[in-house]
Amino acid sequence: MYYIKKLQFQELGSPTIDGKVSRGRYFLISKNTEDFFPPLSKTQLNDTIILPIIPPNSFQKVYCSFVYHNDKYHGSLANAPRNEYRLYLNSKIDPNRSYFKVSDIVVFSKYYIEEGIPIYKIDLFKLGDSNYEELNELINSSSLGGNHALYNGELNFIKSQINNLENLETIIPQETKEVVQKEQNRFNYSEIEETKGSNLFNSVSFRDFVLLGYQNKCAITNEAIFFDKLINLEAAHIMPKSHSGSFLPCNGIALSRDMHWAFDKGMFSINDEYRIVVHDDVKDTILNKYDNQKINLPIEDFFKPEKAFLKYHSEKIFGLFKHSGIIRSSQ
Repeated sequence: MYYIKKLQFQELGSPTIDGKVSRGRYFLISKNTEDFFPPLSKTQLNDTIILPIIPPNSFQKVYCSFVYHNDKYHGSLANAPRNEYRLYLNSKIDPNRSYFKVSDIVVFSKYYIEEGIPIYKIDLFKLGDSNYEELNELINSSSLGGNHALYNGELNFIKSQINNLENLETIIPQETKEVVQKEQNRFNYSEIEETKGSNLFNSVSFRDFVLLGYQNKCAITNEAIFFDKLINLEAAHIMPKSHSGSFLPCNGIALSRDMHWAFDKGMFSINDEYRIVVHDDVKDTILNKYDNQKINLPIEDFFKPEKAFLKYHSEKIFGLFKHSGIIRSSQ
């Protein structure tokens, strides 16, 4: 299935003749696309998801905001309360706020990375391109109306397969970080045991953000093993998923697989000075050489672990291995 739309004046920031725009730019997405784009909630004000997008002619996976502006259902006093879906364009998808033009046609293709989680590829067609009129006819004949179409047939001029999804470079633009930072600032850490995490992320986007924040190196060993598409690095939850831990990046830390296992078992924790605390019962293991060592922190504060999550791990997870049935072999 493809989602096809012709771009309009207002969504592209109402550009003037000299190309300047007065507002933010976005793609207005039809509300009748529940089977194509991830569902957004009517009950949560301005529900937002961070979506991975492959821009036209790109080998990058760029994260951007997909928002349901639904103040119509939340007591808005505006003359025209909003009820619309927007995919916001950022500097990596829309360079110089001029890449997309009025009357361009964009075609979205959907692929699946893993665990049924989608990624969206955009192809761009301009007036005069060989396939523009065919796409325009599909829009004009669509029951969606409003310059939108969902098409289940074949578009032979659009690649049906992408064989290098694993090799795409992950890009997190500043605009997307600001959206996530706002959510992290809003998060109620004082009631951490009652929280269910953010709807912004899923397991794939959580991993992408965390590994990028730690520059693809383990926070403990400052190393990682790479071979082709393989890497022994994982995004560990500080407050575990099984404890309703959030998918927000500040609840994540990049760890090699063995360190991830030891962290989840509570063999070591991290204090509020970002120093490693190895449990007394495992200080005769390789872990002891890291005791009191400061972890390798991300350069950007945005990615650093939230201290409330570290406190939770220290109080609720640290030492759990003693009760998990792990039996150490005798020497």
